[in-house]
Amino acid sequence: MNKKATKKDNTVIMSDKYLSESGVQGGKVIGEHIVLGSFIAGVTFLLLGLYAIFSMLLGSFPTNTAIIILVLLVNVIGLLMIIGGYSIYLTKHVKK
Repeated sequence: MNKKATKKDNTVIMSDKYLSESGVQGGKVIGEHIVLGSFIAGVTFLLLGLYAIFSMLLGSFPTNTAIIILVLLVNVIGLLMIIGGYSIYLTKHVKK
């Protein structure tokens, strides 16, 4: 069992040297997914909120204080998610 190690046997040991770089790459992939999910959810929230506002204005949706507050919160959450996703995307792709 006294066998010399070849270069193929050292691939696991060599990968430990680049562990921090692989962590950075993993963070970039996770960041891309967060941006995409934030845009999709933000646009959905915003469209639902705008639909509810226009339905209230046209009279086909009930208007009480709780529903008005809920619709406004849905709009604000949608806008914040879109702004957050855009800011993450922008800081990721800014050339230094």
